[in-house]
Amino acid sequence: MKAHRREGRSKEPREEQRTSREHQNSAATRILALQRAAGNAAVTDMLADRPTVQRVETPGRPRGAVAREQAMSATYGIRIGPGPGGGAHFTNAMLDQIDAALRELPLSDLRDNEHLLAIEMDDNQDGSTSEYREDQQTVAIVRPVLAGGVRAPQWLYARLNRSSAWQRGQMDRGALSGYEGVSRGGDRALGIGRGERHVMGGTSDALAHGNLVEWTVRHEVGHSVDLMVAWERDLAGEERFGGWRTYDNGLDLDEVAEAVLTRAGLHTVNPAGHRQAVTTLSGLLRPRSARENAAGNESRLHRFLARYQPHLDAAAHAERSALVLRFVRLALAQPWTLDDGGAPILDVDGRTFHVDHYDTWVSYSTAQRRQHALSNYQFSTPREWFAEAYAAYYDPAEGVRDRLSAEVRAWFATIPRQRPADQE
Repeated sequence: MKAHRREGRSKEPREEQRTSREHQNSAATRILALQRAAGNAAVTDMLADRPTVQRVETPGRPRGAVAREQAMSATYGIRIGPGPGGGAHFTNAMLDQIDAALRELPLSDLRDNEHLLAIEMDDNQDGSTSEYREDQQTVAIVRPVLAGGVRAPQWLYARLNRSSAWQRGQMDRGALSGYEGVSRGGDRALGIGRGERHVMGGTSDALAHGNLVEWTVRHEVGHSVDLMVAWERDLAGEERFGGWRTYDNGLDLDEVAEAVLTRAGLHTVNPAGHRQAVTTLSGLLRPRSARENAAGNESRLHRFLARYQPHLDAAAHAERSALVLRFVRLALAQPWTLDDGGAPILDVDGRTFHVDHYDTWVSYSTAQRRQHALSNYQFSTPREWFAEAYAAYYDPAEGVRDRLSAEVRAWFATIPRQRPADQE
């Protein structure tokens, strides 16, 4: 189904514009004072009339944001704003961006989507990032936390623009701080230089533009559409979609263990003991204990590798053991945040392996990442692959969807005809 395009927008009356500017300037003064008190100059810099902070015109609309939430809810067939139990309302500035994003999407992905009931503001102080909540069938919009613990007001959040490398850097730092296996000391040990990790951009800047809220809405709605069309369940393993494999249990981890030994050239050493070696190594690779098993100089992984000493000279054993250790340690350190995905170490026969930020071993087609990745984040997990692809396909900016392969673009054009109910 063809996406609904944005309609023309009219400017506000001058008096309303002046009142709005005065209110925003007052709010800016307060937030800057808080930030200076916290010793943070980042927001000061961002608000100093930088061209990368997006200025938006506001369309003719109901004066009250609550009335506008209700009108948008009726238009799109999902709840926009708080539910019956109460909660924070969106401001008109935020509704501008939410409306702009939803207008680009097929209505069938919204009002006919049983996996999407609402888009709402989450003002829970524990929230760190916006997300799609599968159990609640809701997109929760979370205001970014600025340094010093101050949350960005909605008017500021509505202005953030992903085209700014500086702003993307701030977002990357916030995201990286929550990922297990990422630390200054750990990166030094792995030879990862400062500034080499990226989340929002990286291998491609195809999505590194435009309003942050609009991208967030497209991306999070994409997660619900993934469920609606059963993409991860039925299609994620196809080469055109990244060729994803997920390794959830012991038997699956045997495949990971085989890949590790193959990469280090140990799969042909002592053939008689190879099957037992795979079984033992797969047990050491379980994500919950793998970091401990690979830590230090006398780890369980070191003891495992000692079995190859009788079959190799000292230099060869040391070299191959070091490669196993590097593979496992890098795979556990969110290598998808590197622009090459860690492929020089983690690629085995055209597949790159890592443990994702949900503590699950996954692998994907190295060639697909190299040729068609939209961002480093897209190749973190299968779900993020789809959400980023969906956001790109419905991005109104010219040329963005061209980063997707022709096969993927053709598939997205048929989504409304590929719902699970239609395939039975």
